[in-house]
Amino acid sequence: MTQLPRIALALLAGALTWTCQAEETSEQGNFRPTSARLDFTVNIDRMIYLRVGAGGGHSGGPSGLGPGASGAISAVSLALSPMSIPGLPTAPTDGSGVSTAWNATSPTYSAATAVTLPVEVRSNAGQVSISAVVSTPLSNGTEVIPMSIIGIASDDATHLPAPLVPASGTGVGMNVALGGPGTAAAPGLLTYRSANWTFSYNPATAPSPGSYSGQITFLAVVP
Repeated sequence: MTQLPRIALALLAGALTWTCQAEETSEQGNFRPTSARLDFTVNIDRMIYLRVGAGGGHSGGPSGLGPGASGAISAVSLALSPMSIPGLPTAPTDGSGVSTAWNATSPTYSAATAVTLPVEVRSNAGQVSISAVVSTPLSNGTEVIPMSIIGIASDDATHLPAPLVPASGTGVGMNVALGGPGTAAAPGLLTYRSANWTFSYNPATAPSPGSYSGQITFLAVVP
């Protein structure tokens, strides 16, 4: 079963632009002062940067330009171990006509090995909220597993919490804590947070066998 988190990367214009107008005056005679005034306008656009898994880092820079959008999509592969047949429990044996003791309750699987990916958020636009959007459900032909079976845990839930994954559609947004390294100049607007998110799959019941694939898009927004 494979679940693909999509890198959501938004750069809103991102360039710093400025204009000015100059005034010219002149005075005649010795030692007379003169002056010329300039009117400045500086436009600093809002920017959001979100990386989940692969993708270029945000090195920043005085130009205000960040990295370009990345088309790379990291893959999360979660494989369930062989099911255990209740009774002893007993792992099934390959073969034809092999008998196994069974008490008639549903077979179970051990939890799949979790997968951890790096996450990074940067913004100059105030409060950032991240939500999970189910782009395509977990499916294997006609068989479908609700995407909400995927759990995400953050190793820094205080500053960069992981959003809950809905069964379908868009989930509830989680606020990223403002501030972080290098944001002291404007802590109420600047955000720089990084964490590791761990993806897991723990089925309540044994699903039909097969390879299930789907995709989640993580969406970062500001007011």
